Amino acid sequence: MAYQKEYQKWLNNNDLEPQLREQLIAMNKKEIIDAFSNSLSFGTAGIRGVIGPGIARMNIYNIRKATIAFIQYLQKNYKMDELQKGIVIAHDNRHYSLEFSQEVANIFTSYSIPVYLFTNNDLRPTPLLSYSVRKLNALAGVVITASHNPPEYNGFKIYDKNGCQFLPVVTDEVSDTMENIAIEDVFKPLKPIQKQLIKTVPIIVEEEYIKDVKALQFYPHEQKNIKIVFSNQHGTSRDWVMNILQSSNYEVIPVKEQWDFDPNFSNTSSPNPEVAESFALAIKYAKKNNANLIIINDPDSDRIGIAVLHHNEYFLLNGNETALILLEYLLSHYQQQKIMPSNPVMYNTFVTGHLSDLVAKSYGCKVIKTLTGFKWIGNEMAKEKTRNINFVFGFEEAYGYVVKDLTRDKDGIAAAMVVAEACNYYLQQNKSLVDVLEDIYQKYGYFYFNTVNVVLKGTSGQKAIKTILAKLRKDSIVSLNNIKLEKKEDYLQGLYNMPPQDLLKFYFSDGSWVAIRASGTEPKIKFYFVCVDKSVKAAKIKMELMFSDLEKNYLHLKKGKLDD
Repeated sequence: MAYQKEYQKWLNNNDLEPQLREQLIAMNKKEIIDAFSNSLSFGTAGIRGVIGPGIARMNIYNIRKATIAFIQYLQKNYKMDELQKGIVIAHDNRHYSLEFSQEVANIFTSYSIPVYLFTNNDLRPTPLLSYSVRKLNALAGVVITASHNPPEYNGFKIYDKNGCQFLPVVTDEVSDTMENIAIEDVFKPLKPIQKQLIKTVPIIVEEEYIKDVKALQFYPHEQKNIKIVFSNQHGTSRDWVMNILQSSNYEVIPVKEQWDFDPNFSNTSSPNPEVAESFALAIKYAKKNNANLIIINDPDSDRIGIAVLHHNEYFLLNGNETALILLEYLLSHYQQQKIMPSNPVMYNTFVTGHLSDLVAKSYGCKVIKTLTGFKWIGNEMAKEKTRNINFVFGFEEAYGYVVKDLTRDKDGIAAAMVVAEACNYYLQQNKSLVDVLEDIYQKYGYFYFNTVNVVLKGTSGQKAIKTILAKLRKDSIVSLNNIKLEKKEDYLQGLYNMPPQDLLKFYFSDGSWVAIRASGTEPKIKFYFVCVDKSVKAAKIKMELMFSDLEKNYLHLKKGKLDD
């Protein structure tokens, strides 16, 4: 069998790292199948995989293949003088992130392409990479990160000259090139390194990023009356959010147990702010200190999760709810201060709740919707000059936001600045952020947003996910919870001037909808529900009944962990 042949190829190679050889020998048959049946490829946000030996695992050899394939793409499409602009490289706190980023830098220099590393090749937040690429007028960027994935993962993301992740038209080509690079060719050391081509990102770039984030404040000199509990979840936002908020005169209480850059994320049940359990320790801190706001970032700092004190309880706000508050706060102040740009536009994705569209349009903002993945939003932002439109906000429901055109990727640090100020501003009006959300509901109607993730691991899980989507595409849904289906959208052939994506969206007669797609970063199939009713509670009950009906009558799953 093919997987067994690949396994033996690795096992028989004398240049294989001893630690990986030990892991190979210890593998059982299922692990061998999962590690050697399919190659790594680009998904929603770069390449991600479990760390370990194998063609489907993150290891130094696949990092070499990905880097060489990316270099070949750049050499094919850019002249030598453009290549000399260099590549900016960053990494998070995960296992082997430091080693992988250094390997990427070494390989680029071996092809006579300069690189920028941050001071001492220390870890840095992903938003800073996006910012730095444009500031340095670099040709491209690379980040070694698996974002919010569990600790056994790592990843490889590539950015264009605008600081935006490359679209599939590029990443598909890089993936194809990776397939054509024999694994034997990357077991051995590569070309000689040219150390003189490794430069350091100037400190002034980092200082300018901090300055630009602090400039997002509408009231920089107002008194700050709130307490904030902050957790970096062992990740890269630690010094950045603390520095920015404290120097803006906020009282910030760090979650000390989650403060160090532990790659095992030992003191959190999950490094993903979408998971409620990730807030457990922060809520204890908040209760002890009577904090008004909890802010959590994921390990590479592109996402933010928040919880708000409301009637003596802490309410966790999901990605759609946080976006509504940020959108209302920003647009109302742009309008009040008469700084709304001409032809303003708000960006979100096809799987985000459409209540944000109603809010944006009420302020005269055009709404542009994209496929899932912030690369699509960043790509649309880059087209603004030719369209005579101007950015005001961009987000996706997966806790990712851009509040100003500082980066072309989601930025959990900049979002923390605006969330903190919004919380302080509304508190002066005797309102919590939950009250602000209620005001929005009273004006536009009550919505409940929820994403249900069904986890299906391994090769068998991938097959199950494909089977589910194929079945729903063929047989469709007639109704859920006795609510009649009105329309189905299939994005596989491309809709709304967007390229194809394996996404289905079902609209129901009461105004509710559900979108279904496979995760591009984890072994999950995702169900995005937006339900409407006379109250949030009623809409929540409706959503639960709709998913129960979907699971019982359409999915027929025998195994699978529900993770909402």
